[in-house]
Amino acid sequence: MTGLPSAIALAALGFSVFPIKAGSKFPPLWKNWPVLASTTGFNDAGWQYPNCNVGIHCEGLLVIDVDPRNGGDESLLGLDLDYSLSDTLTCLTPTGGRHLFYRLPEGHPGVPNSAGKLGAGLDVKSTRGYVVGAGSRTEKGEYRWQDPEVPIAPAPEWLVQKLGAFTPREQTEKVNVPDADDATVERATAWLAARPGAIEGQGGDAYTFATAAFLRDFGVSEAQALALMSEGWNGRCSPPWGLSELAAKVQNAYSYGTGPPGAKAVTGDDFPTVGLNVGTSAQVPTFPTGNSLLILGTIVPNSGRSGISGPVRLSNLAASRVEGPGYLVKGALFRSTYAEIYGDRGEGKTFVALDIAYHVAAGLPWMDKKTRQGTVLYLAYEGVGGMMKRAQALRQKYGDADVPLYVMSAGFNLRDQAGRQALALQIAALPEKPALIIIDTFARALMGGDENSAQDVGAFNQAVAALIESTGACVMILHHTGKDKNRGARGSTALGGAVDTEFIVDGNAITPTKQRDTEIGRSIGFKLTTVMVGFDEDDEDITSCVVDAASIRTPDGRDLQGNQLRGWDALVALSPSNEPVSLGAWRDACSEFLGVSRGSQRFYDIRRRLERMRLIVVEDGMVTRRME
Repeated sequence: MTGLPSAIALAALGFSVFPIKAGSKFPPLWKNWPVLASTTGFNDAGWQYPNCNVGIHCEGLLVIDVDPRNGGDESLLGLDLDYSLSDTLTCLTPTGGRHLFYRLPEGHPGVPNSAGKLGAGLDVKSTRGYVVGAGSRTEKGEYRWQDPEVPIAPAPEWLVQKLGAFTPREQTEKVNVPDADDATVERATAWLAARPGAIEGQGGDAYTFATAAFLRDFGVSEAQALALMSEGWNGRCSPPWGLSELAAKVQNAYSYGTGPPGAKAVTGDDFPTVGLNVGTSAQVPTFPTGNSLLILGTIVPNSGRSGISGPVRLSNLAASRVEGPGYLVKGALFRSTYAEIYGDRGEGKTFVALDIAYHVAAGLPWMDKKTRQGTVLYLAYEGVGGMMKRAQALRQKYGDADVPLYVMSAGFNLRDQAGRQALALQIAALPEKPALIIIDTFARALMGGDENSAQDVGAFNQAVAALIESTGACVMILHHTGKDKNRGARGSTALGGAVDTEFIVDGNAITPTKQRDTEIGRSIGFKLTTVMVGFDEDDEDITSCVVDAASIRTPDGRDLQGNQLRGWDALVALSPSNEPVSLGAWRDACSEFLGVSRGSQRFYDIRRRLERMRLIVVEDGMVTRRME
């Protein structure tokens, strides 16, 4: 029973209906179907379509579209166990899915249409959304009621609150977008080549609309967008769109697009999903297997986290299950976060970062902390010449096991669209999404930007947020201290405000100074051990360093690490019986490990720290240890 009989049967149940192309889910045969959908008028000429399918306008409804092929059954069971879902009228789809119909309260504006917001394989249809009605058919079979005697249940309050309220867009006049120049089309083509196709049952309609909207934001015309999408991208869709269906999607995107064309903001889609076929035109590298570390050639391009949607009652929020993104290094680094390691030159930041990278890639505990294994991408903006030696040193210490740690010389300006796209292509070539991305160093990665400029740093932070959103990785930058290391990393405070996790590497200690939403851990002691990795042309040793664990002593029960611990030891050695020692003599004793450059500043840091901890007393240029 299709066409008019199905429409009349559905209307008798109170559904507003409209005709859809025969044998398909798209397109609606009425251009303005949200307005024209009705429970009456079936004698009009508009319903005289042979064997058409029937769409149900979901205004006033909340419909959960369950796709078992993508985990929908498991996600729905999880919702039912956590919150409890009442039985309601359910339609079975030809591919084994289900449409669960719930009635919204009278006068409710509807909830936003969404794909995956409730969980994998769960889409939501409401105002301005539709589902195919019972009685309709596709080549895969028929839509039919599971039990037509079951009434439509009221939408649970928790579900309505969880999804939020639909807010209609203000009607805007369609902006005509002229044909773009060749450079813009080339940039859009490279982006589209790395974008996966739309998949039926996985939010394919919304995904196709978004794809066209992104092309508008790149600045290409509607005709250019249709040509680009139909030439290559559509072939990756499952199933491919018909040309008229695709044209309608592109037209809608250009009709409802907001903002000036070509003004594409930094978003997670700048960094596409990896591990998929990105097309031959993308010119991406291939990463061979069997390498523990891979150094690529230098590449110089041409150039918001999920939160709570809508108001939620405190009692409901408190009753929610607490889930984080998961750790990479337990208690230290977490996925989907922005991290920073900073310190003076020569303190071992790069060695520490590489050591962490290796342990995450190998899934081995780091400094007695559990790790979650994942692919690591190390972007070396400086010092790439020394990476070979460091790679060889790591393999000497840890062996030749093949681990997914990739190191490349980087020249991507992440504040620039082309730079982001160039990095996107490199990420797309990896066998899987990276769990950890390390940027060494922040200053060089700004690519000419001013690290004291809140605007330049803010643009970089935006790009990092987009990278995190797309990959789910922890993005960790390496940075330098300012003139006063006690005041943190140098440059704009916009950086410190954006990072979630922060460590300082100072005097053989890795000390956490910031950890958003969790307790700051204790300092981790380490030492750099020299290893021989080869011979030069004069047959002399070529050396590098590896990181080894080292203990941090706590005199009088208070933490000391790094240079403060060394300074304390030097003072004890000068005066075991605690006779007063001149500051000059103490400074001279510290000079061996402080070095000539900035030695006076570092000695002042030691003295100030020990005074603040009430471990020493300084009077008339003489210092003694507190004995109580």
